Amino acid sequence: MSDWERKVYEYSLRSGGIVTVFIGTHPFYFLSDPNDSLQVANTCLSKPYVYNFAKELYNNGLNTAEESTWKRHRKLLNPAFNIQILNSLLDVFNDQAQRLVAQLATETGKNDIDLETHLSNHFIKTTCHTTLGLSPDDGAIIKDYASATQELYSIYLQRAIKFWLHLQCIFNRCSLKKKHDVLVRTLKDISDEVIYKRKLQIKQDNKKLPKSCDQNSDKFRPLLDRMLDFTGTEDEFADDDIRDHVNTMVGAAYSTSAKSILFTLILVGCHDDVQSKLFKELYEVLGDEGRNLNKFDLQKLVYLEAVIKESLRLYPPVPRVARLNQSEVKLKNFTLRAGSTSVISLHAINRHPMWGADADLFRPERWLDPASLPDNPNAFASFSLGKRNCIGKIQAMMMMKISLAHILLKYSITSTSAELKTQYDLLQSPAMGYKINIQLRR
Repeated sequence: MSDWERKVYEYSLRSGGIVTVFIGTHPFYFLSDPNDSLQVANTCLSKPYVYNFAKELYNNGLNTAEESTWKRHRKLLNPAFNIQILNSLLDVFNDQAQRLVAQLATETGKNDIDLETHLSNHFIKTTCHTTLGLSPDDGAIIKDYASATQELYSIYLQRAIKFWLHLQCIFNRCSLKKKHDVLVRTLKDISDEVIYKRKLQIKQDNKKLPKSCDQNSDKFRPLLDRMLDFTGTEDEFADDDIRDHVNTMVGAAYSTSAKSILFTLILVGCHDDVQSKLFKELYEVLGDEGRNLNKFDLQKLVYLEAVIKESLRLYPPVPRVARLNQSEVKLKNFTLRAGSTSVISLHAINRHPMWGADADLFRPERWLDPASLPDNPNAFASFSLGKRNCIGKIQAMMMMKISLAHILLKYSITSTSAELKTQYDLLQSPAMGYKINIQLRR
């Protein structure tokens, strides 16, 4: 968190959970109270103009869609994230995690490794497989996709922090716009080609399948295929909408998951007691053969889940979300103006005083004792709040649990984080002040 933003939220905690900052004549309300934040998140479903910076690529994707479109599409997409369908992804998560573990063997014994690159590659491959149906054999396509996405996020960040670039007329005249357009075209071309090929493949497969075949069985099918199931119905997605959604899902899932796992491993690596408890739990549930995890294993890994949640609480990958207050919003102690912007700090909510005196400490055990958790369920906001929260939060937890289980069964982690500094822009990520290395357990 930047110093000025930290000071804003510290002041908001002393001022009833809200502070007003005027930029020009426009009021921005910075919120840190869980209940007020939930009310705004549920009442104000529209996003402010800065989200439009990503419209050319993501348009009707769930993060950037207009309210009316979001409501219809979210309702149609929700069934694709039910637990039966998510369980069909477990083999993919396990296979990709095993590949990651094998790749990390080259890093053992080194003093300081670039773990973030390995994790980013792992999660982009995994999400491209579960969303687009791309396999490891499509490595060149995935690499181009990841590179273009990262460069585009960099442009979004530059535009967000350079206020003069908020004006479209100025942005259109700068070199960033030309680069932006090339990257958007690259990503659209890749996803359009993938969608076209999947359509052909599905058409061929349907000719071979009996009419009674259940499209909603527990057999793995990528999200793209499930969206294409609506073809020919009144709920059919337009091709552009399909592209917007798969691009949104891949871009959001891989970047946030990679940063979340990196924070978790840094924290585990400098807490020997936590790592010992984790290994004991993993060994008791899985043994030492490194087998694939199933849905029953995931339910038994309660301490691993506690560790992940505690890491997400301290370092949510998305540190803030914003809402456009189209009408007046009455909170318990304040009224927000119509036409204003609310900035909800997920980071501040996760460290709210209701977490206790140790709110800033890494203590996974708090999640094992319901009595030690805040009474307010909205105090944990790492997957956002309200109706427009993260549609893939259960999938993300499953993917992270499986990845961490395979890593920690195979390797012991050592890290230092006394001087850990975080970069706090579009996403929160470790920036400097830490070292991490791995060793084979056997």
